[in-house]
Amino acid sequence: MPVTFEKEDELPQLPLPNLKDSVEQALTALKPLLSDFEFNKIVENAHELLNSSQVQNLQNHLIELSKSTDNYLNSEGIFSTTSNVYGDLRGQTLPRNPFFILEDDPMINFAPSQEYRAAVLTTSSLRFIVALKQGTLKPDIINNNNNNNNNNNNNNQPLTMSSYHNLFGTTVIPSNNGVGLKKSINSKHIIFLSRGQFYSLTVLSENDQIWFTKHELSSIIKNIINDSMYEKSKFNVGTFTSESKSIWKMARLKLENSNPDEMKIIDSALFIVSLDHDSFDSNNNSNNIDDNKIQLVSHGTSKIDKNGFQNGTCINRYYDKMNLVVTKNATAACIYPASIIDGTTVLRFISDIYTDSVLRLARMINGKNYTLWTEINTVPIDSKIVKPTYNHIKFNLSNEICNGLHLAESRLADIINQHEYVSKKINMGNRYIREKMKLPSDSFVQICIQITYFALYGKCPSTFEPVSTRRFKDARTEPICIQNETLLNLCQSFISQTPDIDKWKLFLDSIKNHKEMSKKASMGLGFERHLSALRSAFIQRDILNNLHPNLQPIENDKIPPFIFNPLLETLYKPELIAANCGNPALDYFGITPSIPSGFGFGYIIKDDYITIVGSSQWRQTKRFLDTLERVFLNLKQIWKNVILNNSTRDKELKTYVESIPMSMITSNNSTWLPSLIPKSINPTKNNSSKVDDYILGGYDYFDVEQLNVRSEMTSRVQSRAISRVNSQVNLGKSPSFRNVNSANTEKPYNIGRLLTLPNEF
Repeated sequence: MPVTFEKEDELPQLPLPNLKDSVEQALTALKPLLSDFEFNKIVENAHELLNSSQVQNLQNHLIELSKSTDNYLNSEGIFSTTSNVYGDLRGQTLPRNPFFILEDDPMINFAPSQEYRAAVLTTSSLRFIVALKQGTLKPDIINNNNNNNNNNNNNNQPLTMSSYHNLFGTTVIPSNNGVGLKKSINSKHIIFLSRGQFYSLTVLSENDQIWFTKHELSSIIKNIINDSMYEKSKFNVGTFTSESKSIWKMARLKLENSNPDEMKIIDSALFIVSLDHDSFDSNNNSNNIDDNKIQLVSHGTSKIDKNGFQNGTCINRYYDKMNLVVTKNATAACIYPASIIDGTTVLRFISDIYTDSVLRLARMINGKNYTLWTEINTVPIDSKIVKPTYNHIKFNLSNEICNGLHLAESRLADIINQHEYVSKKINMGNRYIREKMKLPSDSFVQICIQITYFALYGKCPSTFEPVSTRRFKDARTEPICIQNETLLNLCQSFISQTPDIDKWKLFLDSIKNHKEMSKKASMGLGFERHLSALRSAFIQRDILNNLHPNLQPIENDKIPPFIFNPLLETLYKPELIAANCGNPALDYFGITPSIPSGFGFGYIIKDDYITIVGSSQWRQTKRFLDTLERVFLNLKQIWKNVILNNSTRDKELKTYVESIPMSMITSNNSTWLPSLIPKSINPTKNNSSKVDDYILGGYDYFDVEQLNVRSEMTSRVQSRAISRVNSQVNLGKSPSFRNVNSANTEKPYNIGRLLTLPNEF
């Protein structure tokens, strides 16, 4: 078996969570979002679910799928309607395509042109693709850099590489129940987009040699850019991919009927290269340079010419495939559809092709062919070999389609003008948070975002963060809900006169909860994917009934309880989406909001600072990030007050106490002195536990330094954080519940005092 996939068969299957456990996790996330009346109602509804034979039947069908497939979420009858972290694919927000902005070209002193940088990144991309096809791409592994135990069994644990199959030659297809995935395994060509026009170019030979050197490709790209200036088109069919799913579905059907060959070429392309004709002014000293850059490469610009037609770069995107974007001044980015492509695989791809461009320096120094991938050849320049030429794809567009494209472009321009991107650089990175404060950086940022929102709006938001589940076969991510009642208590205390020591304890409790949720999700035991699968099973019950004739059929006589409850939609349509994804190859990472009134936050945690990109529609994005920076600084000061100052004071006190006869100390009736004596001097005092004891390691799954996912094995030896084991209320303890069978027999997760059940339960 090829090296890339040699460990794939050894990976475990994604577990199917327990019904009771998933419901309890959902209620934990709902508690701070609902009124007491609403929460009591949905708790009643949750009891109905756990006692429902209909829901148990849905679970049985999922159990059957988990037995017959590597990942029940990707099974027929589940996949197309299982929501991702964005919920619905399209809506009244910006297209839900996250983006990475690369650092400047490493040979910036040579001022690479647009066509040359596009050629460099494209040829490196083709090397990556050929390595993937040949199976020589090194597999991703878990490498726990924070654990010094060399015998840790989780070190070097392989991760699934199946998600790399979705990177190239794939397209999002809107369907009746959601979205589908169209694959072209044998694709050999790419698509260039310039001024909204499509150009196809075959780039791989039949035996997977690369047809062009970067210099040859640079010349071709320059010709394409020049050609698009003279062959202007009023409409770009790619604009339909920014539309609502229902409109795009109908438009696509019409395009497939009227332009079948053209659509097939686009669908089967390896990826898209968007050659933008706009650039930002890098010589401008304005503070908005980075914000303009982000706006430029993410969704493009909106500029209307004198004839009323769109002349901006917003029509130079195709949101159903992965796009490499290169602006006129050679800024590069990658935009990808999150519904079918995993963010960690895109990060690995982008990082590798950027690294390959860095190796050009080595090749210039000694003339050798330094590259990340060996045994990958380029077809030599030979007069006897006729290399492919680009083909301008021209569409036959009816008046109906033209009108639809005009409306889609007008709507897209409106949405772009309604949204803003704001970037922020906060001078606290891994060196300070992880190494000095001994806190997990990702958890630190996520909790700070919650405090910031509460400080501005006085409530907890529904928030999603994606967590990698690639330790399992054919798995991708599981979103976790950040909010819970412990975090609500922290937010309330943070804006009050609560003593710093109490704020710090609540902060560490919130860190602990976030890490536990991340760990649970990374082990495939989150709740969102499971509840979504139950919804999908009911929606596509006819398919599952045909797949499992031996099981009791799923009836459609009534809607199952809880999983379609409107109150649960609060979680499926989060107000905030915040994700950490980055490494040294990237300048910025951004995501769009899930709902029109929401925020999207993408951040990269580097050694000495954190870059954050916030996006929203008619919200105070800049004010939010400015407040977030103040929260960072405030927590830094609290940490100094509680940890550093107390530590210094303890040392001074220890020196002072050691100079006093112990008999004097024990006879002293002071109420404060014994409580401050270090344990080493006064071991009889057990109520002076150090705040440091609460500090835990991190689960920074999207902080993929060197493209490794963090291990779930962190040091908790010193932790004395308050456990929720002693909860007075637990769904599992109620005698009214039936024993619900599940593929997972793990002890039910206890949501503690968050549940206030009605008396009858």
